[in-house]
Amino acid sequence: MAPIRSRAAPAPRRLSSTRIARGCHTGAVIRSVVFDFGQVLSSPAELYTAPAARLGVDPAAFEAAYWTGRVAYDRGGTDAAYWTPLLETLGRRATPELVRELAQLDARLWVEGVRPEALRVVRDVRDAGRLVAILSNAPFSLDLAFVDAPYADAADYWFVSASMGVVKPEEPVFFRVEEVLELAPAEIAFIDDRPANVHAARQAGWQAHLFVDDAGMRSWLQGLGVLPG
Repeated sequence: MAPIRSRAAPAPRRLSSTRIARGCHTGAVIRSVVFDFGQVLSSPAELYTAPAARLGVDPAAFEAAYWTGRVAYDRGGTDAAYWTPLLETLGRRATPELVRELAQLDARLWVEGVRPEALRVVRDVRDAGRLVAILSNAPFSLDLAFVDAPYADAADYWFVSASMGVVKPEEPVFFRVEEVLELAPAEIAFIDDRPANVHAARQAGWQAHLFVDDAGMRSWLQGLGVLPG
């Protein structure tokens, strides 16, 4: 298995105990908030339509093909291994140039799709004295794009599944985040839009919220005492 890697923002801050509130549900001190990326922070409006237009295919057909084989891609599979069968399904020839173009387009759409209000929540959490981490099931192409994202410094840690070699909701993902953050499970709050990932985080001992919208995410963090009401 590929080595598990995290990327830290410059000089993660040592938290001051005077700025940390207690979680309202378990009494545990919440020292870090871990955000999923796709749909929790980023909702690209043209995720399917832009590449479908490039290929001259129906967006619905592209969407149906998009998620086939995506888990293996997010686990660290190559661009060619993911995009070649997708293109063949859509009746298009998978040249190396087209594969590279689609991988870069896909990454750009996700990076540029971050919602301003979601990013405000992330920055508010960091301003409140908590460590912020992003935990995303994503391929290497997106991991590379995160490096140059204009908001890369909004998080202390970026955990990307392709570089870790494991994907949510597998147990090692959560153990690895705890190890890097050097925190107990009850000290971590987690937000994800997929019920299976939320369930797995709760099983790992994290406090977890199923994302519906930005207002609900902020309200949940306020209820934990992470953000002011």
